[in-house]
Amino acid sequence: MPLLVVLLTVSFLANPTSARTALYGACDVKNNHLDVDTKAFVTDCDSFGYCSSNGTCVPRQCRRDEYLLSSLLNTDTPIPPLCPSGTFCPDDASGCLPLVEVDGECQLNRDDECASPPDGTVFVVPSPYDEPEGDGSICLLGKCMWSNITLGQTCLIENTTYVGYDHSGMSFTNTVIRDNCIQGQGYCDIGSNTCLSLMGIKQGCTTDRQCQSYNCERGLCTVPPESSIKVGKWVYALTGVSIGIGMAGVLSILLLMHRRAQKSRRIMLEEYYKEQIGYRNSIISFHSALSHKVEDTSASTSTLEAQEIERTLSNLSEITLVNSRR
Repeated sequence: MPLLVVLLTVSFLANPTSARTALYGACDVKNNHLDVDTKAFVTDCDSFGYCSSNGTCVPRQCRRDEYLLSSLLNTDTPIPPLCPSGTFCPDDASGCLPLVEVDGECQLNRDDECASPPDGTVFVVPSPYDEPEGDGSICLLGKCMWSNITLGQTCLIENTTYVGYDHSGMSFTNTVIRDNCIQGQGYCDIGSNTCLSLMGIKQGCTTDRQCQSYNCERGLCTVPPESSIKVGKWVYALTGVSIGIGMAGVLSILLLMHRRAQKSRRIMLEEYYKEQIGYRNSIISFHSALSHKVEDTSASTSTLEAQEIERTLSNLSEITLVNSRR
């Protein structure tokens, strides 16, 4: 859970690696314990080692976290491996161990140390609010058991209080209550130690564990803020139809705009062609008129030339007659 991670981080910061024994230094297994406030595992060794049975801090043999903080990386120390399926890494990281069967001992809040029940043995009600789900096994009161207690039956409760500190140094507490009722179906009532049905949305509550959504606000069960939004099928259908109508509308508008643009261009081209045809007709008319004028001018010129020739010939005849008389 996130708050537990914060508490463990605070504990780590409060107990820096430099204040503990480095690798291959002396240590005492008897000093291994859980912090009274944060319930984090405390040992004489630093974050790179664990206290072996011979009283020496040796490199850790396994890890629980898939991703490591850069402060926990050391080029001189190999990164411990993750444990394979069917095993777990204990708090001291001394090496992978086989999963614990029912009634076997386990460490605080380490459900992952317990072996899963056979398929169909324990019923886990799926959470409609995307809350984390287990497999039906739980570490409760230091022992592995199955969370298979039905409504109305007697159940067990584990009450753990964590103490943390804010940035100003003020302490705060967080109480975590766990039980072995069927997950997603009921919770163990503290007063009667009996499994009661979980509350639905907007039903009265006093703690988160009483709500199916695991979120009690102002005395009512509410949808947790981290849950995904559930959308009905009709919303998908309406959204699809709206998208289709929108696409059709946009396409229609584009087609209309295209047609208007084509019409405007067609009108412009028609006017241009009409103007060019008018220019052509004007040029042809002008050319015809000019041709007629040239022909008329040529005819007039020919008549004058003939008259001039006749006059010249007449003059020549007269000169010839005069000369003959002489």
